Amino acid sequence: MIPEYFRGTKVPAYIKSKTQLIAWAFTEFMDDEPISNWEFVVDLYCHRFGGIIHNLRQEGYEITTLPSKKRGLVHYFCTKLPSKKAATIS
Repeated sequence: MIPEYFRGTKVPAYIKSKTQLIAWAFTEFMDDEPISNWEFVVDLYCHRFGGIIHNLRQEGYEITTLPSKKRGLVHYFCTKLPSKKAATIS
């Protein structure tokens, strides 16, 4: 299930998979607040986001993990997107 909105922004219609959804969220909110593991589960309906983040890192996304003071809460933010050359070679 793909949500219609995330953080008040409409999710584009071309997004059909969780990987596309997570990549879009990291790209769209790159200069905004980090995305928490709670948001992945509750707002993006993505319970297995760890594997998706791993795959995105393999594709060239630089995703930083920040632990929170609150037990069990973790934040993720993207600091760099993959280059266009790397995306077309794969």
